[in-house]
Amino acid sequence: MLRVIALLLAACTASPEVKPEVAEKGGAKAPEAKVPRKDPAADVTDPALLKAPAVAQPAAATFPDVVVITLDTTRADHLGLYGYFRDTSPALDAFGKTAIVFDRLVVPMATTLPTHTSLFTGVYPIEHGITANVEHGGKQLVPTEALTPLAIWLGGSGYQTAAFTTAAPLNPTTGIERGFQVFTAPKGELRPGRAAVDDALGWLGTASKDVPMLLWVHLYDPHNPYDPDEAWLKQYQEDTRIEAWIEERKVSKLTKRPTGEAVRARPTLNAYDAEIRTMDDQIKRLLDALAARGRLDSSLVIVMGDHGEGLNQHEEPGHGLVWDEQLHAPLLIRAPGAAPRRVATTVSAIDVLPTALSLVELPNEERVRAQMTGRDVLAADYKPRPVFSQSSGRQVALGKAQQWALTDDRYKCRWQEGGEVEVWDLKADPHELAPAALPEQAAKCKASLETMLTAQRARAEQLGAGKTREMSPEQIKMLEELGYLQGDPH
Repeated sequence: MLRVIALLLAACTASPEVKPEVAEKGGAKAPEAKVPRKDPAADVTDPALLKAPAVAQPAAATFPDVVVITLDTTRADHLGLYGYFRDTSPALDAFGKTAIVFDRLVVPMATTLPTHTSLFTGVYPIEHGITANVEHGGKQLVPTEALTPLAIWLGGSGYQTAAFTTAAPLNPTTGIERGFQVFTAPKGELRPGRAAVDDALGWLGTASKDVPMLLWVHLYDPHNPYDPDEAWLKQYQEDTRIEAWIEERKVSKLTKRPTGEAVRARPTLNAYDAEIRTMDDQIKRLLDALAARGRLDSSLVIVMGDHGEGLNQHEEPGHGLVWDEQLHAPLLIRAPGAAPRRVATTVSAIDVLPTALSLVELPNEERVRAQMTGRDVLAADYKPRPVFSQSSGRQVALGKAQQWALTDDRYKCRWQEGGEVEVWDLKADPHELAPAALPEQAAKCKASLETMLTAQRARAEQLGAGKTREMSPEQIKMLEELGYLQGDPH
């Protein structure tokens, strides 16, 4: 049934690439919206869906594999390689010693689907047209001749392509599945990262060693509701260091989600860190499997967080706004022959693809380079510039004013629709506790934001971002019945 639905949806959105297959939950009911589960037994994938299909005209084996691991809701400052005092990420820390680690990735939007779409296209959300998750905005990306996502590009260039996602915002109704020959996802809201990695390892066992691959694995574990491995939850408990961390950031003891759920800071921090450690175990499994198959050292590997999480800073438990803790995410890129190092300058998710392309050669890359607004931040002539971010359509729908922000290595400014521009000196106030009195900087920021918004809207017209498509009532009803649009209530 799910296979039929996937094909029907693909037909409704008419796209030339290979249609994805969808993982089916072996007879289990989809979880209710208010009580999502991370029970791997509820996500039994048909092994037939994991068999790599033959590629009609394979790309030359001299091109590298491309492995993308995206970490949902992962704050950079909760990882060891970014200075966190808790041991949450030993596998990622070890990988970071062999990679290029970007200290200041500031994503364009603290929302899953828009930032993933920016990663895979190299353009801002306004430019590709996805400014909310489908379940909160009802739109799907429809690729155009001028706007080609990574999977369509590499799949059309002879790569074998496969994706394994773990949450509704990236299910096969969103447009993110386009170009993936194999695509598995939870039927309902979510599944544990372990289930996605299981699928990925199953697919790797069938993938041709003579044809380069694009493999994308998405891990959602750090997103609430929390259900970490019990052993890790016991490890992270209150102590003097976490109390100092809370005090330094003026974290609120108690907040509420839009659903009305109360969020208490200390137990939430402990569970969040335990989820990161749970996710880190799956990162290790995946990297070890790639190494065992001889496909790690020769691959371009991108590990990126799609956004952070409020965790009660600025009275916000979740994400979707433009505070630093919601926008600052991890980014690591490893490529054959690229020396490990740290990059301190502020970068955006739209810079990831153009930067990666400076490290490896991929087929037919010139056409895709032309669409990218992002820049190669490792280029000798690269000049650091302020990075643009905006609040999500979800937050606007909840009644909050639209927000735009610019962040550079020193200053952060925020312009709220109908309000004044606020500026923070990040050297003196890294946690954005109190705006600074910097009127000249505020005026400069507002002018820059106005210019950038005008440019992005014009670019959207050039790229055909207006081709984003709302789902029909029939599609929405069908997907609700299957559990796909229960969505992310947070």
